Amino acid sequence: MADSRSFRTCDVVVVGGGFAGAWVACRLAQRGVTVILISADDVLPPVSRALSIGLMRRQFVEDATARRAEFFTDSSASLPPAVPPLIAEYLGREFDALTELVRYREFLQYLMPVVPERGLRVGLGDEVVAAVLAEFQRCGGIRLRGRVTDLVMEGDACRGLHYEQGGVHGQLFGADVVLASGGFCGLFADGVGSNSGHVLGTYARHGGALANLEMFARFPLGDLDRKVPVYPFELEGAPHLMRADATAHELIELLEVYDGDLVDLEVFRRYWIRNFDVPHTIASPRGRSRLGPIKGFSMGGMAISMTGETVRNVHAVGECAYDLAVDSVSGKPFATYLALGGMLADQLADRRHSSVVEPGSGVSRANASADAQLRALVEQGLSSFQDNRFSFERAERFVDWCRTERRVRQREDCTGNEDVDLLILAEAYACSVLARTESRGFFYRPDFPAPDPALAGAVTVARYDASADQVLASLVHHVNQG
Repeated sequence: MADSRSFRTCDVVVVGGGFAGAWVACRLAQRGVTVILISADDVLPPVSRALSIGLMRRQFVEDATARRAEFFTDSSASLPPAVPPLIAEYLGREFDALTELVRYREFLQYLMPVVPERGLRVGLGDEVVAAVLAEFQRCGGIRLRGRVTDLVMEGDACRGLHYEQGGVHGQLFGADVVLASGGFCGLFADGVGSNSGHVLGTYARHGGALANLEMFARFPLGDLDRKVPVYPFELEGAPHLMRADATAHELIELLEVYDGDLVDLEVFRRYWIRNFDVPHTIASPRGRSRLGPIKGFSMGGMAISMTGETVRNVHAVGECAYDLAVDSVSGKPFATYLALGGMLADQLADRRHSSVVEPGSGVSRANASADAQLRALVEQGLSSFQDNRFSFERAERFVDWCRTERRVRQREDCTGNEDVDLLILAEAYACSVLARTESRGFFYRPDFPAPDPALAGAVTVARYDASADQVLASLVHHVNQG
């Protein structure tokens, strides 16, 4: 596969074409910062965009009192304590900036984007992203299509990234790199979309810490065959929820009793934990599909805010960052991306400096995409110890498999970094599951079915030890936050 030593420089490189990446890139470009946004989804938008409704809860932006910070806490009690007040501080300003690009109107307790056709539907979030990206380019931002394959490192400092486009390798250099590459729900059989999140593994391989990988928010209803969420408004009319061969009356009643921020978590706790092994289906004009709670957002990611060694000049925002406030997927993720993206843009604009960067000598080959068979094996292994299927032995067996498989691939040099990074991420997830000896929020372990009060505020931190080629995870409490 051919190499190319062509490269580009800028002030900031942003990775990811979803709302989080588009917003921080746009806000930087509006400040005159030179930005290149790279994503691999120009033809097919990421599932998180294509299925997004783009809603914002009215109370998030209409309540100007200090108690707004309370809206952005979550039941995991492991969000960095400084984050909810920051979301509250920045959200009003950032939402005002967004509404200069996209008009919103009232819809029940929400605000929703105004589009030519009336009514609530999936895909509105994609139209919001399109408007933001148009503003980004109007302000001089550069969009580039490509798949990130590695970081360009100089000691513990990141100087840019390697990417591949059509088999040709390229490099981007910048004073700062913002990763908004999404979560890793696609690595699971019960997760939305297909994103494997291998960039999280890349970050860990270069010394970065990952936090709370075991924490996921879940839609109460998901089409497990299509790997997409099912929204309540899609149930109007023909679709029916079935438990085994009968109508799922208890599930339907819970969906009616709980609403808003409560519905996702309460339906998971009060229904699905007791019914994981009972076959459920949804019947609609599209046919019958398997039904269940589906991972919609990973609440953990790059531990940029945690103390200890990290990768300098790398920042994270969106689902791949460890700062997502989620009990309900109706508005909280969107609000988090909006507020914290604006805050990060402020910080990077203030530290703007010359981005003249020498290309250096570290030009790696363009890596092949992750082996599809490996993805299937990882998914199968992860399924063996999730939720009610958990056992210490199965989880440890999966960890050992990840280490063995990674060493075989490194020894044979038969693949690029993506397979290795995927296995680092999968091992880090399993080690994080083993480290959290409790059930909390959407995280469930049958051997520890209740939250441990002593672990309130505790965070799993996973680090890759390159010398031993293994991941180590432990529970730590927040320090120096606030």
